[in-house]
Amino acid sequence: MPKVLAAVTLPINPPSSSPVLTIPQIWAGLLIKCKEPQHFVAAMSDCRVTSETADQIVRVITAREDSMMGPAGSEMRERIELTKPTQADFYMDNGTHISNIVSVGPEGTEELYMTFTFDIVAPEGTDTEDEHAKIVKAGLATVKHTIEIIRGLAKEGKL
Repeated sequence: MPKVLAAVTLPINPPSSSPVLTIPQIWAGLLIKCKEPQHFVAAMSDCRVTSETADQIVRVITAREDSMMGPAGSEMRERIELTKPTQADFYMDNGTHISNIVSVGPEGTEELYMTFTFDIVAPEGTDTEDEHAKIVKAGLATVKHTIEIIRGLAKEGKL
């Protein structure tokens, strides 16, 4: 099966961001994303956590629409490895691996970045160049939306 690889990065606290998010707030937001992904990822409609430890979450996610997870309504098991406070690795049963990474820039802890990496197992016959462009576009939108949701949770005092 062909694979499609991509990575996208956005700043977490660009100028005029309010509130400025901290690493603990971002980590708390990523943990919420792991347990309630349907609020962060447009392609997911539901999630059921089946087990949880300090460094791992196992969940069953439901596809909202036809996507890399399968046809709309299909379920897929995911194992999430947590490396506090910087990384969540999502391993799908179909071999796909996605990472959500928080990193610090040269200016220190207020210069934070969020990177999502994608190692997608694609169906045979997939135009991998076309699929790469789609993943980059969707990935950037998802990173931006994730940061916005976490910032909103911070404003509401929910982190």
